[in-house]
Amino acid sequence: MTTAKKEVTLTLRLTAEEAAQLAALAALRQSKPASIGSRFVSEGVRRARFPAIDFRDGEPGRVAYLAGSRLPVWLIVSLLEECDGDLDQAARHWGRPKPLLQAALQYAEAYPAEIQSALALHEGRTFEALKQRLPGLERL
Repeated sequence: MTTAKKEVTLTLRLTAEEAAQLAALAALRQSKPASIGSRFVSEGVRRARFPAIDFRDGEPGRVAYLAGSRLPVWLIVSLLEECDGDLDQAARHWGRPKPLLQAALQYAEAYPAEIQSALALHEGRTFEALKQRLPGLERL
């Protein structure tokens, strides 16, 4: 069961140029400037709390990644589960320093619903499942 989060209104001041750029980006993404701005503030707060985390467009929207890598946080969590929680083994597998993986796990602990949602989304993305949807798919 999910609980609704109460939103509050906050007034921000932008330069005319920043507002125009925000409006242009919102139009490009078929969204409202306030929605895009709200997301930027939320991500900015998360980046301040977790400097090793970055955000990119993905499925199902913006996705948390280990900064400077192609590793989404949900994938790091999944790999750690496959490694039976052995962070040293996961660090060797990805060739990343253990503290960076720990930072990703701290983010995952702070935002468990986001990570669980991403894990559920990607759970059925096996080769076999994709082959059913794309019959011409071949393993290389």
